[in-house]
Amino acid sequence: MTMQYYDYETKVQYSDLGEDGFLSQVGTLRLMQEAACEASASVDCAPGRLIERMGVGWILCGWKLKMGKKVAWGEPLTVRTWPRRMDIHFSDRDFLVTDAAGETVAAATSRWLLLDVHTGRVTRVTEELAAHYEIWDHKAVEGEIPTGGRSPEDARETFAYTALGRDLDTFHHVNNLHYLELGREALPEEVRPLPLSTVEILYKRQIKRGERVRFFYALVDGKHQVEIRDDEGKKTHALLWFYE
Repeated sequence: MTMQYYDYETKVQYSDLGEDGFLSQVGTLRLMQEAACEASASVDCAPGRLIERMGVGWILCGWKLKMGKKVAWGEPLTVRTWPRRMDIHFSDRDFLVTDAAGETVAAATSRWLLLDVHTGRVTRVTEELAAHYEIWDHKAVEGEIPTGGRSPEDARETFAYTALGRDLDTFHHVNNLHYLELGREALPEEVRPLPLSTVEILYKRQIKRGERVRFFYALVDGKHQVEIRDDEGKKTHALLWFYE
């Protein structure tokens, strides 16, 4: 059974609020992550079910999120999600979050790679798996998720962190939401209060428990960029861009 899109009905939870009392970027991505799981479950492709039946799972490799209307605790929301594209190894999934009046609260696109859970390697999307999804070629946000980047020579180190057990998800690496939380911590004090309604995230390498990572900040082409590197400062784990 397939469907063009899936509507996940929810409310703003207290834990999804930012310091300003409104739904945060992290809270929004949490709602979208949950909506993606519910949508997959509705076509018999829930995370645990995929592993059980096919030995595969979707892992996130990028986000582009744009925030809209501010909403506070308890406000009802609809998170609409649909697979926009499916290729040999990946799928793009889009999201549109609206309030009870139908106004846009947030919109996003995401990219997911299919992983063989036994080998830990990227694997092909089979016809059997693809048949569960109905593709709707409709963009929720303009533009694409970045595919690369590097900090300039004058990027300054602003933060360091050692991954803890509480940061891990079912794939035993740091969950994607924590990258955004940590990336925001790495922004300079003068940048954090700015109205940065858009965030782009490119995940390149897993961060596992006990790994120490370093954060480098730079202003690149008008975007506030944070690069997460390994402890030696050589390998990139992720890149984040914050802008209006």
